[in-house]
Amino acid sequence: MRCLFLTLLLPVVAWSQAVTLPKPDAPLPPIMLAWAETQKTLPDMAVAFQQTRTIPALKQPVTARGHFWRFHDGAFRWELGEPAATVLVHDMKEFRVREAAGSPWQVLEENDPRYRMWARFLSGREASPEDLTRHFLVKVAEDSPGVATVTLRPKAPFVKRYLRQLDLQISHDSKRLLQLRVLQGDGATMLMQFDEPKPVSAAEKAKLLAK
Repeated sequence: MRCLFLTLLLPVVAWSQAVTLPKPDAPLPPIMLAWAETQKTLPDMAVAFQQTRTIPALKQPVTARGHFWRFHDGAFRWELGEPAATVLVHDMKEFRVREAAGSPWQVLEENDPRYRMWARFLSGREASPEDLTRHFLVKVAEDSPGVATVTLRPKAPFVKRYLRQLDLQISHDSKRLLQLRVLQGDGATMLMQFDEPKPVSAAEKAKLLAK
C-alpha cells in the first residue's frame, strides 16, 4: 500500500508547479490558524490512529491500525499496519521508505518530489495558511460542542479528479486533530481517527529512528 500522502497531495504539488498560482482567498478560520500555530511548539510525541478505507469495489471497509512519531527537530517515523507494513523514517540525515512488509528500504533523495512532500507534511512543516487558501476553498462548521470541522475543497479541476474534499475535526480546547476524512475523486473515502498524543523519551527516539 502506498503512503496516503503520496496519493492525496502529489497532484496538488504537480499542478502548482505547472501553472500560475491563483491568489489566496480570505484568511483561514481562527481554529485552523490556532491549530497550525500549535503544531510549531509541540514536543516529541507519539500518536496511535485507526485508518478506515471505503472503496466502491469492496463490500466492507478495510481497517488498519497505525502509529506516528513526530519530533520537534522535524524527524519522524510513520507506520501503518500491525505488524507494520508501510513505514517512513526521516532521521534528518536521510529519508527511508518501506512500502510493504518484507520489501527493501528505499532512500529518497532531496530532489525527489516524494521527499519534499512527505518531509514537509509529516515533520509538521505543512503548507502555510496562504498556500492552503490559494489551493483550497476553506469552510468551518461546529458539528458538536468543542469540536470544529474544517472542510478543504481543491480549486483546480485537475486536482478534483483525485481529491474531492478533506475534512479535519479539531478540538477547540486542545487544538488537537481528532480525525481526518478524505473523499477521493474515484468515490473512495479514508477516515483516520487519532488517539491522545503521548510523550516520547530521547532513548525511544533514537531507537525509532535507527535502521
